[in-house]
Amino acid sequence: MKNFLSTLTTVCLAFGAAMVATSAAASENTAAVSKSSCGKLANTTQPFVLVLNSGDDLLESITQCAKDAKLMAASISGIGQVHNPTLAYFTSNPKDKPSLTTFPGYYELASLNGNITNNANVYYTHAHTVIADKQFHGIAGHVNAATVGLTAEIIIIPFSAAVQREVDPKTGFGPIKIQA
Repeated sequence: MKNFLSTLTTVCLAFGAAMVATSAAASENTAAVSKSSCGKLANTTQPFVLVLNSGDDLLESITQCAKDAKLMAASISGIGQVHNPTLAYFTSNPKDKPSLTTFPGYYELASLNGNITNNANVYYTHAHTVIADKQFHGIAGHVNAATVGLTAEIIIIPFSAAVQREVDPKTGFGPIKIQA
């Protein structure tokens, strides 16, 4: 009986120490980061929220976070507010240059969807959005540039394998490359 109690005590103490260590590690892990703390998530494959502040460059901040977190690739979605966004419209003719339109003022970032690719450590964020004005009119397009208004919350879902783009020199477009 004495050996059993001694063994049980040892197991309980080891379990307690493991729970304390797990709890401490869990408190260091977070599902939400700022653009300056993305490096804490290096090589993660777990989804997280990138919280951006007023004045942050939307695409640059997402791209830099992916680089700091050393992501192989990712899917993104988001909500928030943007200021003076520039959206692009591409025709179906790859020879045509996209038409760019800047929308002055603040807009609700009703939806942001896209992906992040990594070609030889060169990251690219490809995003489309629906923004809304004060009258709740929606405007949609490819995000060329935008500054964060009050805030933006970007969900980043890392991929466990690389996704790359291959730019066609004839058209200048860079679709995702399909691996054979």
